[in-house]
This record gives sequence, C-alpha cells and structure tokens, in this order.
Amino acid sequence: MAKPPAAASVTREDRLPGRKRPRWLIIIVSSVVLVVLGVVVVDRGAVALAQHEMAAEIKKEGFPVTPDVTIKGVPFLTQVASRDFDDVRLSAKGIVEGPLRVTSLDVRARDVHIDDWGFSKGTLGSLDGTAFVSFGDLAKAGGEPGLDLSANGPNQVRAKVDLGVTEATALASVTKEGNNIRVKALSVEGFGLDELGDELDFTVPVSGLPLGLAFQSLTVTSKGVGLHVTGKNVKFSDR
Repeated sequence: MAKPPAAASVTREDRLPGRKRPRWLIIIVSSVVLVVLGVVVVDRGAVALAQHEMAAEIKKEGFPVTPDVTIKGVPFLTQVASRDFDDVRLSAKGIVEGPLRVTSLDVRARDVHIDDWGFSKGTLGSLDGTAFVSFGDLAKAGGEPGLDLSANGPNQVRAKVDLGVTEATALASVTKEGNNIRVKALSVEGFGLDELGDELDFTVPVSGLPLGLAFQSLTVTSKGVGLHVTGKNVKFSDR
C-alpha cells in the first residue's frame, strides 16, 4: 500500500498574510505621527492665544464688547514669523451707536500687520463687511418701535400701519441718504399717503461704528437691512 504524501512543512512566515514589517519602521512612523500631532497642538494653542490678545486690543477701537477674532490660515506659526496675516475675521453683536442698535457686525480684515509678538499693537490694512440691522432695531431707531416691517425687494419694505379705524399695508423705500438710512413711504393700499402721517417717514443716522468703519451702501434682506461697511489702515494698540 502506497504511503500518503508527507505534509508540507509550514513555517511562521507562511501563516502570515504578508511579510512582517520591521520594528524600526513602525517606530519611525509612530514618532513622525506624534511629532506632527504635537506641532498641530502647539499651532492651534498659539492661534487661540493670539486671537484672545488681539480681540482685547481691538475692543478699544469702538466696540462696546470684546469682538470675536478668528485668524485664518494654516499653519499659524509660519505667519507669526513674518508678522503679516492675510485674513482675519472680526464679529460682534448688539453694538449701540446713538439711536441705532447694530444687531450684528461681521468684517474681514486683510493685510494685517502686528508690531509686537504679544499681538497688542498692529494695523488692519483694509476692512470689508456687513453691519446688519434687524427690522425691529430699525423701527426702534426711527422712533416707531411698534412698526411691523418685512422685506419687499432689495430696497423696499412692507409695513403694517395703524390708521386708527383700521390697519393698512404700506410700501416704503429704504435707501442710503448721506450717512443715514432713509425710510420713506411710497404708497398705502386703499388710502392716500396723507392718511399715513409720519409713521413711515424717518431717517436713522449711521455714525460712530467701531474701527472707524464707513457706511457705503445697503440692501434689504429677509430679516432686516444689511449695510456694506469698509475701513482702511486701522491701528490698534495697548494704549
């Protein structure tokens, strides 16, 4: 009777799906990963501290509260070496200037240069953004806190007005007039404009915005009025 063939010899290498990686390679890769993670942690920690310090100093340029500051760009530490930053975002809410309450302000600063490593002095090269005024804040600033406004196109609003014996719907234009927001009645459904009085005819000054921002134009949005604002070469310091 013939003997069955001998079983093939099975080694440890044959049992593994692939050749085992050298231990030194695993150690090197792990070390590189740890170094990269460490650099990222340091970089993000540094940017958080810089944003905090910069916000505290920028607040002195007309903000009633400390604004939120976000320094864009990764990695951050390479920007610190040159002390130049191309994209810094500033935002704040509830800014009251005279009769007007700016509901929110969002600005992008470009060509930002810091004068010291503590981020307490510097210059915001150019600023461009939006100062948003809600319909409620606009009506209050115009002396008509009970006025119900809604959007009716990029430069018009619809208003519900009380004519004493009844409530009517009116249309009004919203335009930039000098450094003011001008709201002026255009028509009243079923009535003449003389029936409306001054309830939908007022001017709201826009002045004293933080960072010396200038009011350039406006547009009516679904929830209020957006003011396009700009600024240039704004300095901040730890004075």
